[in-house]
Amino acid sequence: MKAWFISRPAREKLLMLAFMIGAAVFWLSDLTERGGVVTTDVRETRTVLGQQARWLQEKDRIEQAAAAAVADLDGSRTFNSLRLSAELSTLARDAGIDQNLRSEAQPTQQTAQFAVHTVQLTLNRVAWENLLGFYDALSQRAPYISIERFTLESVRNNPAELTARLLVSSVEIADAS
Repeated sequence: MKAWFISRPAREKLLMLAFMIGAAVFWLSDLTERGGVVTTDVRETRTVLGQQARWLQEKDRIEQAAAAAVADLDGSRTFNSLRLSAELSTLARDAGIDQNLRSEAQPTQQTAQFAVHTVQLTLNRVAWENLLGFYDALSQRAPYISIERFTLESVRNNPAELTARLLVSSVEIADAS
């Protein structure tokens, strides 16, 4: 191989050398990029593991706080999925927006102590005053009913009317059912 390279004209030697240098630069830049990705992944993983370790260290305090919070809840005032839907319909009727209400129950999340029931509400073409009345009535049901997400849009051809989308959840104590 060495003899073959030496027997080549200077121009070919220079072109082969330039090609080899270009390939080496390309390979090194790719290697550097991959090294940067690995370094970033390692740094992010360390951060996540550190956060998880802190949560695990606080396990006893969190469990005590959860037990204290459960002790303050009245099991008879918690809502199962059916009661939640009925309560939301009643609140909408009292606010005068029951004709504009569309609700869709979401899957229940079950734990050892709680069942979290969720309903997606859509209120189409409602007046601000009626929506505010519904929101106030719903807020008074806290902590038994909570608003997880709330989006509000004006109706394009009638800015006096609004469309609201709410994700509402309720906690049911497992022993209360």
